[in-house]
Order: sequence, then structure tokens, then C-alpha cells
Amino acid sequence: MPYKQTLFIFLILLPLASIVTAQSEVQQLIDKAAEHEKRANYVEAIGAYLEVLKTSPGSATVYNNLGADYFELGRYSDAILALRKSVSLNPQFEKAFFNLASVYFQLDRFDEAISALKSSVGINPKYILAQKKLCDVYLASDKANEAIDCYEKLLPSSPTASRTHSNYGTALMRAKRYQEAVNVFEESIKYSPPSAETFNNLGVSLFEIRHYREAIAHLVKAVELEPNNQAMRFNLAIAQLADSKKSEALEQYSFLKRTNAKLAEQLLKRIYGNMIIVVKEK
Repeated sequence: MPYKQTLFIFLILLPLASIVTAQSEVQQLIDKAAEHEKRANYVEAIGAYLEVLKTSPGSATVYNNLGADYFELGRYSDAILALRKSVSLNPQFEKAFFNLASVYFQLDRFDEAISALKSSVGINPKYILAQKKLCDVYLASDKANEAIDCYEKLLPSSPTASRTHSNYGTALMRAKRYQEAVNVFEESIKYSPPSAETFNNLGVSLFEIRHYREAIAHLVKAVELEPNNQAMRFNLAIAQLADSKKSEALEQYSFLKRTNAKLAEQLLKRIYGNMIIVVKEK
């Protein structure tokens, strides 16, 4: 299943305005924008920042915050323009590059997101959040080998991050390195209560190396956590069939028949194989 992580957008606290003659008015607008943002009044915050830019048009931080507020309103084209302006004014502004990548990621413009994140990490190699997001964007864009390399570099700085381990395992799955994926998923379970997704992916990896009973045990846990997840129930049924548990697979079919007719039909063909005869009308 496609992976997509939660987005992060950074707002930057602004220093006092540097133009003495307009300092009080500009600072009042900056304070007003910050208050609007606290209340999620992004339209008003944008208005305040646009007023600031009339006096301080060279502020990379204002453009960054403006882009962040546009993002919150779903005005992605405006967000990109503001954030591009921010990084053009300050090419060393790693958080603005990160924010720009977040907008591109939201739009599934993965190559541009990767480029912006590489810029962010290049400016600050210790910026762990940007490193992590770069790995996650590789994973989301089906660049499994790049994602694997990225997670392997990231993990020493986040040795107990269960989500990072789980995503690393998913990348290994996509590269068909199933035994390695099993090892990574089992490691991720040690650090925090595993998600249904982790149990599912561990089960699928075990299935691929023909450890069917272990696969079933983990897929059952996935379904227990997300009983209405159709894909997980389908995976469980396939593992049950591989372990000659036809009656249990039929239970999953009964659920899918009520909730996803297309997936139920696929499963039925797996259950009965060549016993199903399709008769076409003359």
C-alpha cells in the first residue's frame, strides 16, 4: 500500500524589525501575524505578512512563514512561490527548503521534493528531520534502493525510532529483500507498540520466505488492530490458503464479499482455482 507520512511545516519566530523608522509598525504586524497563526487564522496572518513585505521586502523569514500559511490553506502554488522567494533571498535557509519539499510532497512532485530536501541536508547535515523526510520521500516515490541507502545512513542517529525501522523494512520489502525485511520489522517491534501496518508487512515478508504459520500469526494481529482493513484481510486469507486453512480463508472472503466485491472475487479465484468455470453467453 502506498506510504505517505505526516507533513511538517515550520514557522519561524521573527526578530525585531531592523528599519528604525518603521520598527514599531512592522513589529506590530509581525506580532499580529503570529497571533493569527496560533488561532489558525491563516488568511489574516497572510494579510499581516503581506503588509510587512511592503516595508521589508527582503525578509526570507517572512516569505517562509507566508509560504507556510498558504500551505495551511491549500494554496500550494502560492506556497511554492513564497518559499522559492525565501530560499532565493537566503540560500542557506534549510527550514525553508524543508517546507518547500513538504509542499512538493503534498502534490506528489517527488523529484522536486527530493531536490529541496537534498539542499536542506546539504546546508545542515545534522538536520535529522530533513534526512528522515528524504528517506520517506524516496520510499513514497518507489525508489526502494535509494530509500534503503538513506535509511541505513539515518538509523545510527535514530537507533530506537520504530517508524524509521518500519519504513526501512518496507523499502527492503519493495526491493524483494524479504529476509532482511523480516529482521528489520522484528527489530522495530522492540521499540514501541507496533502498528497494524508493521504487523501486516512483517506477515507479508514471512509469507514471501514461506514461513506461513508465522505469517498468519502476524497478519492476525494486523487484522485485530484494523478489523475493517480489506487489504490486510486479503493478505491473511492468502497466507491461510498457503497453510491449507481453506475454511479460515473463506471467513475472510465472507467479510470481503460485504465490503469489497472486486477483492472478494480475486480471493475466491485463489480459493477455488481452476474449479471456477466462467460461462459466457452465446
